[in-house]
Order: sequence, then structure tokens, then C-alpha cells
Amino acid sequence: MLAKLKFKDNYQVFIVLFVYGIIFCSISLVNHYNFRTAGYDLGITNNALYDYIHFRWNDGQVLNINLTNILSDHFTILPLLFSPFYWIFGTYTALIFQILGILWGGFGIYKIFIKITNNKRIAVLSIIHFFSIWGIYSALSFDYHDNVLGAMFVPWFIYFVILEKWRYAFIYWLLIIISKENIALWAIFICAGLFIHFFREKQKRIPLILFTLASFLFFVLVMKVIIPTLGAEGHDGKYLHFRFSAIGENMGEAMKTIITRPFYTFKLLFINHKGNPALNGIKTELHYVIMLSGGIALLLRPQFLLMLLPIYGQKLFNDLFPRWGLNGQYSIEFVPILTIALFIFIASIKKEKYKYLIALISVILTITITGIKLDKRVSKWYNPHNSQFWTAKHWKRPFNVKEIHRVINSIPENISVCADFMLVPHLTNRDSIYHFPVYRNEMEYVVLLPAANKTYLISKEKYLDFIETSRTDSLKTIVFDNDELIIIRNNR
Repeated sequence: MLAKLKFKDNYQVFIVLFVYGIIFCSISLVNHYNFRTAGYDLGITNNALYDYIHFRWNDGQVLNINLTNILSDHFTILPLLFSPFYWIFGTYTALIFQILGILWGGFGIYKIFIKITNNKRIAVLSIIHFFSIWGIYSALSFDYHDNVLGAMFVPWFIYFVILEKWRYAFIYWLLIIISKENIALWAIFICAGLFIHFFREKQKRIPLILFTLASFLFFVLVMKVIIPTLGAEGHDGKYLHFRFSAIGENMGEAMKTIITRPFYTFKLLFINHKGNPALNGIKTELHYVIMLSGGIALLLRPQFLLMLLPIYGQKLFNDLFPRWGLNGQYSIEFVPILTIALFIFIASIKKEKYKYLIALISVILTITITGIKLDKRVSKWYNPHNSQFWTAKHWKRPFNVKEIHRVINSIPENISVCADFMLVPHLTNRDSIYHFPVYRNEMEYVVLLPAANKTYLISKEKYLDFIETSRTDSLKTIVFDNDELIIIRNNR
């Protein structure tokens, strides 16, 4: 597909891909080098990749010592597919594939609108719009996540549906549904929305009905059979991520609430249902950023709004407020749909000068709101240093990063390690790696980074107390301690 585009005729899109590729690398890869990635979730993925290249399933010990297979937490096959590259790129593998996936998704957007409009200027603006939406930067600033790749396959699925090349559409549909169990649910709505969009084209109706039904059946299979079969000990095969108490304690209750209480359900999309005043404004911020990023087209082309209904629901009905807003990977699914809906609307405008003008204004608005929200946002727990690639603080840390890499890389792979959350992703090349403060006597080394001045799942007081107690404990030996990094050996 790349070969069909000659550089001299399409140099603009290649320049866009190159420039944004550099930006994306400067966010994601620099964060990892500077210890801004975490055990949850890059460490989980990296340890799975390590196990996969050794031809064994991953037990998910980084996440939960009671898991027997990480696929019982989230059913995703994508890491298995790119795991061989772990031999080459090591702990950067998933991040590299995430960046490549985003660039590939953007190229799919370009292909769609070259096909629809036959206008290179509009197509180039569509890919710039896509690469400028806040959801990409929020996702890149926070580790690797399979749903990012799943979302990036959506433009290609739609592209091949447009071309009626069903074999290729099937391949991308398959990649979408195996990316994560909630993405399989999303695929139902994507296919249903496309059925409505292309309803007048009879030759597309039956394939899209089949894709919709197949997505539904796969989702049910994963949720009712596969995940319960692989379930964690003590959880009786229950899905670990159903946290929607505002609409029900399980999927059945949730569906009943949505059907029987539609006004209440609609209200939940906007109100702070946790009741904590500190959380006011998070949902409102999401809605107006969506509108300024091309979301007005969702109202003009409601078939695309249908595609996003499960995404709105999984974000805004959730008990966990960090998922309501702009942070992390929880907005990535909006990205392809917003751009496609907006530029399909633009493509329907008859006068070419108005097409270009509206496309240009939309891109400027999107870049502006993303820039504003990269600086400051209502959403809680936002760290601008993770995403502000143009600032010195993004590139530097207040400790000797190079020396810490040297020391932790010297830890033998046969050593069982319990490590700080920002160290775990770098120490996953071993059979036994645990996320501090999980601590067991059989763990040989505890590796902590007090210089980061940040703790997770443990208070700072308890964290410092553990370090001080370890220094005087006769059953522990300090292997390395330079006030920035400490390695403790367990002598039990």
C-alpha cells in the first residue's frame, strides 16, 4: 500500500508522518528512558512479552499474584503477535509498536480521504487533525495499552469497507477484536454505525451485518467463556473490570438500567455521580474538548455518534474518576471516529473553497485545544512533564538516570525482584518480577528509587520506613545505596 504512493506526488503526507513520528518518540520513548513509565501497565506488558518469547503464558504476577494467566485480566492477543521483536528492542518494544500503530492509523486516515475526496490538501489536513487530537498525547504519555493499537486499526477497516475488499477488512476487523475485550464490544457499534452509513449501498449491507453479529458473538465468547475459564484465584471467574455501580453490579443489571431508566442514564454522562466536589468539571471538560476537536460532526453525522456510545459509557458511567476525563489511554477510541466523522462531513460540502476553509479551521481549533490541555486540565493526576515534549523538564530528571540504568541492568536475570513502579518496566526480563509494595520472603532483591520522590500503592511514610528498617535488619543486606537508588537483598 505504501508502494502505491509515490513520494514526489505525496511528499506532504510523508513529511507529516516523519514530523509527528519524531514528536511521538520524544514523548513515549523519552518517558521510558527517564523512568516515567510504570509497572501498571508497561511492566505488565513487558513481562508478558518476555514470557511469550520463551514460549509460555504469562501469569500476570506484576499485576496480581493471584492471577494464573494475564489474559484473564484483559483478553488481548496483540502482544503475542509482536513479542518476537522483544529480542531486538527489549523493554521499548511495546512502545515502539504503539508509535508505529498510531502512524499507521494516521496513514489509513489519509488513504480514506484521498479515496473519498481525491483532494490531497483535504487528505493531508485530515491526517494532521488525527495526529493533533489530545487522545493520542494522553495515551503516549502513559505507557503502552492494547486499545491504542485496536483504535488504530479502525481507519483501515473502514477504508477496506469503502473499497469492498472484504478479505482485508476481515483481517483488520480481526486485529480490532483481539486487541482487547472492550474493543470487541466497540466493534459491534462500529460495524452497526457503518451499516447505517452505507445503508444505500446494497453490496455492503450483508457483510456489515455479518461483521456486527460476529463482533457480538466474539465479545460474548470472551466475556462468558474465555475470561471466566482463565479467571484469577478467588474471583470465581468474574470479570475484574466491571466497575459501574451507578448503573448496576453486573452487566445484566447495567443493561436493565440503561433500558428502563434512559433519562437517568443520560444524566450520568454529565453529572459527577461520585458526589465528591473535587471531581466537578471533569466530565464537562471532556465534552467541550470533544466538541472543539471535531465532535460537532457527531451531531451532524449521528451514525458516528452511535459508534462512540460504548466509549462514552465505559468512561462516564465508571466508578473510577480518572477514566472520566482526558488522561491516559481512556480517550484513544475517540480519535479515529472524530476525524472520520468530521472529514466525511467536510467531504459532503459542495464548494471546494469551503471544504478547505472548514478543514483548516477545524485543524487549528484541534491543535489549539490540545495545546491548552497539554498545559493544564481539570482531569486529576495529570503530570504535564510526561507529555510536554518541548520543555526541558520532560527531558531531564532530578537524579542520575544513566547511572541508575547501569546499576539495574547489572542485576542478573535469574534474580527474583520486587521493584518500584517506575523500575518494574525496566526489570521484566526475568521469571519473577513483582510490584512493590507486594513483598514475599522468597523475593531475592527489592529495588527502590527514592530519588523519584513518588510512591504508588503505599504511603510515603511507609515507603521510607521500609527503607530505613531494611538498613538495620539483620535478615537484609544493602547491595547498593547511593541515596538515589537502593537495592536490598533478602537473606531469608
